[in-house]
Amino acid sequence: MDGETKTSMLTGYTNRLTARPGEALSFMVSSPSGAYHAQLYRIFQGDRDPAGPGEKLLPIDVSLNGSYEGGEQQIRPGSYIEIAASNHLALHGDFTVFLWVFPTLQNGREQVLLSREDDAGRGYRLGLDSSGRTFFQSGERRVTACHQLETGRWQWIGVSYLASTYGLTIHSGRHFKDPTLETVAPTTLQLVVQSPSMDVALFLAGRGQAGYAQDSFNGRIASPVVYGRCLPNHEIDALALIGDHSEFVSIADCLAAWDFNIGHEGTLIHDASANALHGTTRQRPMRAITGPHWTGAIDDFRFDRNGYSAIHFHRDGLTDANWNESFSFTVPENLTSGIYIVRITAGDEYDDIPFVVSPPLGQRQADVALLVPTFTYLAYGNYPSRGIDGIKCLYDLYEDSTGVPHASGLHPIPTIRPHRGFVLTTEGIPFARHLSADLYFLDWANERDLAIDVITDHDLHEFGLDLLKPYKGVFTGSHPEYVSEQMLNALERYRDTGGSLAYMGGNGFYWVTSVAPGGSFIEVRRPNGSRNWTSRPGEGHNALTGEIAGLWRLRGRPPQQLVGVGFTAQGYDANDHAGPPRPHNQVADRAVPIARELFEGVPEGIRIGDFRTLGIGIGAAGDEIDRLDYALGSPSHATLLARAEGFAPMYQPVIEDLRESNQLALPPPYRSVRSDIVAFETRTGGFVFSVGTMQWFSALYHDDYKNSVSQITENVFRKMLGGAPPTRG
Repeated sequence: MDGETKTSMLTGYTNRLTARPGEALSFMVSSPSGAYHAQLYRIFQGDRDPAGPGEKLLPIDVSLNGSYEGGEQQIRPGSYIEIAASNHLALHGDFTVFLWVFPTLQNGREQVLLSREDDAGRGYRLGLDSSGRTFFQSGERRVTACHQLETGRWQWIGVSYLASTYGLTIHSGRHFKDPTLETVAPTTLQLVVQSPSMDVALFLAGRGQAGYAQDSFNGRIASPVVYGRCLPNHEIDALALIGDHSEFVSIADCLAAWDFNIGHEGTLIHDASANALHGTTRQRPMRAITGPHWTGAIDDFRFDRNGYSAIHFHRDGLTDANWNESFSFTVPENLTSGIYIVRITAGDEYDDIPFVVSPPLGQRQADVALLVPTFTYLAYGNYPSRGIDGIKCLYDLYEDSTGVPHASGLHPIPTIRPHRGFVLTTEGIPFARHLSADLYFLDWANERDLAIDVITDHDLHEFGLDLLKPYKGVFTGSHPEYVSEQMLNALERYRDTGGSLAYMGGNGFYWVTSVAPGGSFIEVRRPNGSRNWTSRPGEGHNALTGEIAGLWRLRGRPPQQLVGVGFTAQGYDANDHAGPPRPHNQVADRAVPIARELFEGVPEGIRIGDFRTLGIGIGAAGDEIDRLDYALGSPSHATLLARAEGFAPMYQPVIEDLRESNQLALPPPYRSVRSDIVAFETRTGGFVFSVGTMQWFSALYHDDYKNSVSQITENVFRKMLGGAPPTRG
């Protein structure tokens, strides 16, 4: 892991998941076996299940098709800070370095906190040795303190150097609120500090090596400062009490004072000293992080400059593989909107690199659009830690057990593929989820000769309502779980101004999602909700935007307000295998006009989806399911069309619905564990339809698309068009 990781497989990625005609895409490919071939396809279906429709590809004749020289490109994880070379950082005379550290993992290896070394080894390095003791090294000589730093608590380190005697002293101390009575005696030895070459950068949380860091640090660093004199012991002790960063700068001979309180949303590291030795973060360490002076009185970094002075670094952090471009492609003006793949092949190996072609903004090619949940695709990318070591998703932990808050598209994402199931049923059989599941809908539409434009979360976040206005109706994908505020605002406005919205999934509109400029990665923190890790206290705001993180429901915007249903349960066993689904029972009175329209062609009394699907079993309700709930904002005039109940015990209620921990809190049968199909009309002439299950698309293909799920879906499509024949655009 440390330094670099070989990909050892044919794979690649593109610099963006969505593009329009006239826009360019860059493709980065790693081909360890050498030369490879590339071919562009429009894809309608990628599932190779023998019971399914089979892979359906349309080859596209474009200039990118052909053979390329290959080579292996490497993954180099590790987040750090780089400060540009400066004479002020030579440290060839008297100096003092001070910083706070919060180690989070000590596993018998060296970790560097601060370094400036050239290729010849000249310079200096401050770090923790394999046993957690502080050391300072210059050239081949190092001074090592006797005291070990502890993981999971704040401690400070001070290094002072008196050039006239070559005396280097390492000071360290515990947090000023630490009740431990032990004092740490300074360690002093003679050491000649060598100056590195003048063009060498300074690194924090690692040591520099040709564009990436080695010996990376796992943990938090706060308030690193450098002085051009040897501070006496009492002044170094006093630095530990400084909470206001401006006080560091007021001390004489301040060469650099990096203020991590500034620029949480970006990559800038601000130096408050007169030398303006600003830096840049690499591989997106966690910002807006509590430091040693956080009191707990304020939980928003925007209003507590002293409390949020830290950055959390990870040896296995990665948001950009920084691979060299292998080839590029400009989307032709006449290319139809849809999902496309570039298939790369080398011998018996192949990989599919997907992307979406959206129509030009404001120029629809069809009356109806599919909103592909690309933010959810990123969130689950490489789930869970499969494929390539060093690449993580929002469901992973870093090696120091910290939850991963960033999900990026700028590296290979083996699980965003059209044909690879990465979640298993209780029988251990892979089933389609995310992209592979959403392709069922595109194949269904293609087979029924229904025209569909394809748009994405990235598009909607960037363009808002303008993206949706041309369409009479919009279908969501099967799992639109991760949505930004811009997306929610646009969908609400579209619904309320006459647009029709079909929510075709489960657990949608759930997590508050912040998006980096350009959409290269998303940020999600988890202070609440049904989650696999929990944000630390005080860190419940996203660094990119400052907005309150967690559930939209807990920000007063539950999914029920938008689409009538919201997340209520998920069905997984202890091995994270999905449990069996259930069919829906019809419950609506067909005298209600919207029920009569949407059930047209479906015999009364039959159970909807009562057959084996391409998903997790018999029934279209399963995996993650949603319920109607008027208390959470479901419109009072919403019609409950059908309901699935009687799920296996592995289907458990979401955490946010549980209020007590006792035997009577939620005795079985869990009344909230149900999947509701709901519809309602809006006062502006549109309507909303919601299936309340992630397995709906998996049921479309049964009996060659001649089934209740397929019929209801087509009825929704036709209603969006006002009853007009849904011909191609």
